[in-house]
Amino acid sequence: MKKFLSILLALPLLVSFTSCHDDDNLPQVKINVTYASPVVDHAVYVVKPDTFKVESVNVVALRPGHVATNGPVSYWFNGVSLGTSFAPPFGIKIPTENLSVGSYFMTMEMTVLEEGCEMATLTSSVKVCVVEDESEIPESAGGETRSMPVEYTIR
Repeated sequence: MKKFLSILLALPLLVSFTSCHDDDNLPQVKINVTYASPVVDHAVYVVKPDTFKVESVNVVALRPGHVATNGPVSYWFNGVSLGTSFAPPFGIKIPTENLSVGSYFMTMEMTVLEEGCEMATLTSSVKVCVVEDESEIPESAGGETRSMPVEYTIR
């Protein structure tokens, strides 16, 4: 009986040394985020009291011939959880009338799936600037855009 008990006690230790994670097989994707507000110099601008809107979030595989998709997107605004969008296009609306003028960070976290790769979690943050007047939005050298390349961490 002691042998059986010692084997049972050692089993979790043995399993902890076994790794199933292969960092070389993580998805290689590009994330596309579209906003209802202008994007200038890697920041999204919204005029108070307008609602800040993320219109869509999706991922595209970077490897030729691969297909990628994302799951539900969870949102945080300056570290406060806003909830999760479960249905495509995975957007969210954030009222700004109670926010002070200034800069904030919105974080998005989602599951990413790519054909032939492990399931992974993608986390990305974007700067959101709340301004009093549209004249406070800086001019963009490339013209007005509603999306931008997003940097992210994948694990």
